[in-house]
Amino acid sequence: MINDAGELMYDWESIYQGYFLGEHDETLLQCVERLDEARAVRPRDPDVTAFYTFGLVWTYAHASCDADPEVARRVMAALTAAASDPALGQASCPHAGHPCDDDLDTHLEAFEMLLSLLAGGSEYTWEDLDETGAEPNPGSGWRCPRNVAGFALSAADEIRRHRRW
Repeated sequence: MINDAGELMYDWESIYQGYFLGEHDETLLQCVERLDEARAVRPRDPDVTAFYTFGLVWTYAHASCDADPEVARRVMAALTAAASDPALGQASCPHAGHPCDDDLDTHLEAFEMLLSLLAGGSEYTWEDLDETGAEPNPGSGWRCPRNVAGFALSAADEIRRHRRW
């Protein structure tokens, strides 16, 4: 469980929605640092790593357009590192597809629920996130290492595409 998950999610949602009153760049850098720390812990908690990865994905638009160039570089580097982590992108899985296979922005509205579930103590269930009801193990496609890596790579690519270094 992530103790300050609610506060983090509120900040990230505010950045995503465009009404955050705090320091956008500082908030993104804190998320980068927490993701780096989560990836360094052994044994690694995949839900904690996914939580911070998805936090950066949720706020990628700020890094793409409005963040200081150095902040954008650090966010992009953290997402690229997460996407290229062998524990994520190269893991085998039984899923025919993942949410990350869709357009990046397609599922961002569901990230509040997703992050709440990953953080623990959520009022939601994984079934709430499975819109089709077709998944025999709800949440497994979202939590799948390939899905986390796919979203991270898509967000890093979008930042790279929009920035003029």
